[in-house]
Amino acid sequence: MRIPVEWLNEIIDLSDKDVQELTSALSLSGTAVEGVEYPWDYLEGAVTGKIEKVIPHPNADKLVVTEVNIGDKLLTVVTADLSVKPEEYVAVLPEGGRLWDLEIRKRNFRGVMSEGMFLSFEELRLEEKSTHILRFSEAVPLGKDVKDILKLNYPVIEVELTPNRGDCLSMIGIARELRAIYKRPLKIPEINEVKGTDKPVEIRIEDEGCQRYTALVMKNVRVKESPLWLKRRLIAAGLRPLNNVVDITNYVLLETGHPVHAFDLAKIPNKKIVVRNASQGEKMTLLDGKVIELLDTDLLITDGETPLALAGIMGGANSGISEETTDVLLEVAVFDPVRIRKTARRLGISTDSSYRFERGIDAKDSLYVIKRLATLLQQLASAEIASGIIDVGQSSEPGTIHLRKWFVDKVLGTVVPIKDVEEILLSLGFSLKESGDGWNVTPPSHRHDIDQEIDLVEEIGRIYGYDKIESELPRITPGGCSQSSEVKTIKRVKNIMTSLGYDEVITYSFINPDSITSLDKNLKYTLLKNPLSIEMSALRPSLLFGLLEVASYNYRRQNRDLKIFEVGKIFSVDPKKPESLSLGFLAMGKENKEDYTDKRMVSFYTFKGVVEDVLESYGVSVTFKEPEESWLEKRASADIYIGEKKIGFFGVFDSSLADRLYEIKNAEVFIAELDLESLLEKETKRCINVNMSPFPRVFRDLSILISPEITYEKIKETIQKAGSKYLTDIRVTDIYRGKGIPKGFRSITISLTFESFTETLKEDEINSAINNIISSLEEIGVKLRG
Repeated sequence: MRIPVEWLNEIIDLSDKDVQELTSALSLSGTAVEGVEYPWDYLEGAVTGKIEKVIPHPNADKLVVTEVNIGDKLLTVVTADLSVKPEEYVAVLPEGGRLWDLEIRKRNFRGVMSEGMFLSFEELRLEEKSTHILRFSEAVPLGKDVKDILKLNYPVIEVELTPNRGDCLSMIGIARELRAIYKRPLKIPEINEVKGTDKPVEIRIEDEGCQRYTALVMKNVRVKESPLWLKRRLIAAGLRPLNNVVDITNYVLLETGHPVHAFDLAKIPNKKIVVRNASQGEKMTLLDGKVIELLDTDLLITDGETPLALAGIMGGANSGISEETTDVLLEVAVFDPVRIRKTARRLGISTDSSYRFERGIDAKDSLYVIKRLATLLQQLASAEIASGIIDVGQSSEPGTIHLRKWFVDKVLGTVVPIKDVEEILLSLGFSLKESGDGWNVTPPSHRHDIDQEIDLVEEIGRIYGYDKIESELPRITPGGCSQSSEVKTIKRVKNIMTSLGYDEVITYSFINPDSITSLDKNLKYTLLKNPLSIEMSALRPSLLFGLLEVASYNYRRQNRDLKIFEVGKIFSVDPKKPESLSLGFLAMGKENKEDYTDKRMVSFYTFKGVVEDVLESYGVSVTFKEPEESWLEKRASADIYIGEKKIGFFGVFDSSLADRLYEIKNAEVFIAELDLESLLEKETKRCINVNMSPFPRVFRDLSILISPEITYEKIKETIQKAGSKYLTDIRVTDIYRGKGIPKGFRSITISLTFESFTETLKEDEINSAINNIISSLEEIGVKLRG
C-alpha cells in the first residue's frame, strides 16, 4: 500500500511531522514500512516562468524562439509548440536542471542557442501524451520550484500489511492508526446527501457469496480528463489515470478501502442486476480483453442473463465506461472473502479490488462510500443523481468481547493506566462499556481480525508502546530439553559430514520438472497443483538435483574444488511413503584444496571411504552392487544394499550429462545419496574391543585375474568362507589393467592377514588355508595370476 503524505494530511493533519517520524510511528505500532519514495525525484531544477516574447525561428518553420522570465533572469528557449503566447505562465527546465538521466545544457537549434526546455504534463507523467507544453491556469510566482507549485515534492510511504489488516488498505485506515498514535482528530471527506426514493434498477441477490449490494444511478455524466490533483494522487499511489469516472472509482477505493464499480447503464437494457453463481463452463470477457472460463463456484454480476462483471475482481468488457457514457450505475458491494480469493487464485488474476475483498472490507460503510462516489461525480463529472439509494442485503453485527483489566497488565507485564486503555480503544474505533472487572468491548465493523480478548490486549500494547515496557530476561526452569528423533538424526549426520571436511548447503524442495526428465525420463515425481512458477512445480525425488545445481554454480565461477552435503526430505509418488529423510553429498576437484603440497584429486576410493565412514557410524553391514541409475558411470559406481533393501548409491556422475546439463567440463563429479530412515532402522549399537595378539601376524598376497561379471563382494565372501579361523583381515592393495593382462580381465592384488592369540602359526597351517582359498576362487571362475 502506497501512502501519499500530501493526501494523508488532508484526512489527518500531520504537517508538523516529518516523514521519518511518521514511518517510525507506523513501524512501532505494528505497520511494517517498506520504504519512502519521492515519485517525482527524477526532476530537478524546474522553475516557473512567464513568456515575455515569442518570435519565429529565423531558420525553421516548425520552431519558435521565446524569451522567458524566470524571476532573476531572462532565458532564450526554443520550442516546437507553435501555440505559445506572451504572458503565459509555464514550467521551464533551465541549464543545469535534470530530467531522468538527461542533464540540461545549452543547445544550438539551427543557429539559435536555447538555454533550457519547456516541460509538459507528459514529462511529469500526468498525461499519456501531451500535444502542448504545460501552462498554469493562473499567475504564479516566478522562479519558484515547479514541484512545490504542483505539490509534486511530497513523499510516498510504502507499507507492507499482514493479511489480517485489510482495514489499513486505505488512506482513512492509515489515518485511523495515526489518530490513535498522535491523538488527533480525523477529517473524514464530506459527502452530499442523496435525496429521492425512485428505484429505476431492480437488484436481486441469488447467492450468499454476496452479503450486501448497494447501488445508485447517476445521469448526464460527462466523461473527460480528471483534474490535476486527482491524477497526481492516483499516480503517487501507483495507479494510472484513465478518465474522470474510472479515476473517481479508483480514488474512492484508495480513500475508503472499499472496492467500487461503475457500469454504463445504457449497456444494461433491462435495468436489472442479478448476483448469481456462474454456470459450469460459462465464459465471459473481462475489461482487459481476457476471455475466462468459469466454474459454478464463481460469483457473477449479471443483468439476469449476460455477465457484467466477475464479482469483486474485474468488470466485463461489455459494460465498461467509455467516452459515450452518459448514465452510470454505481455499485458498492460486500462479497465473501473466501469465494473471491479462490476465484482470483484459480484464474491467476490479482486486482486492487480482489486484494481488498480477499482480506475483508468494512461491511457497514456502503452508504457512506456510495454517497462519496456520488459527491465526486457531481463535482468532477457534472453528474446528477437519478435515483434513490438501492440497498439490498445486510451484514452481520460484530460480537462483544469482555476485556479484564488485570489480564491486560498480566499479558503486557506492566500496569497500563485505565484511562490509557479506554483512550486507546476509543481512538481505534472500539466501543466499550464498563462491566465487572473490565469492559465489554465491541470491535468496529472494519476490524475483522478482532474476536478474542488477547487481540484487544495486542491493540493496547502496540499503541501504548512496547518501548514503555521494561525488558526482563525470561525465567528458565532447569530441566531436560527433549528433541525429536528426526532433529537428533539430522544433527548427528551434519556433525559426521562436517568432520569429514564437507560443507552444508540448503536447496529448494521445489524444482523444475525438466531437470528431472532431462536426467532420466523414467524417474517418477510429484507435481504441485498450485506452483509458484513452472521452475518450481515439482517436488524433488532426489537431493542430487540441488547438489548438482550448486556444483554448477560454483564451477562456472571458478570454484572447482568442492565438497558439499545436504540433509533434507525427498518426495515419492508412493502414497504409503510420500516423503523420506535423505543425505546427499558431492565432491569434485582437489582432495585438500587448503594444502598446496597435497596434489591428490578426489578419487573413487577416497569418496567411497566417505560413504563407508557414514555407514560405519551406524554400525550397518552393507553390500555394493552394480548401479541401476542411468546417470552414473558404471566403471566407478555402485548401489548400496542392506540385505535385499537398496538404501542409496554413489559414484561418478555421467560426464556427458555434467557437461550438457550443468556446464561442468573435464571434471569428475562424485555424488552419493543415502536413505537415513533405512539406516536408522538397521542401526546397531556396538562397542569394538581390539585385542592385540602376543604372537606375530602372517601376511600373504594373492594376485588374481577376474572378469567383469565377477564382483569383489563375491570374491570377498568366498575367501571368508574358505579361509581358516586364523584369517582376520582381507584388503585390496592394487588393481591393474594393461600389459600382460588378457583383454576384458583385470588383476587385483589381495592382502590376507592371519593371526592367532594362542600360538605362533605354522607354515603348514598357512599354506593349507591359502590352497583352500585358491581352490574356492577357481570354482567361481577366478584365476591365480601367473
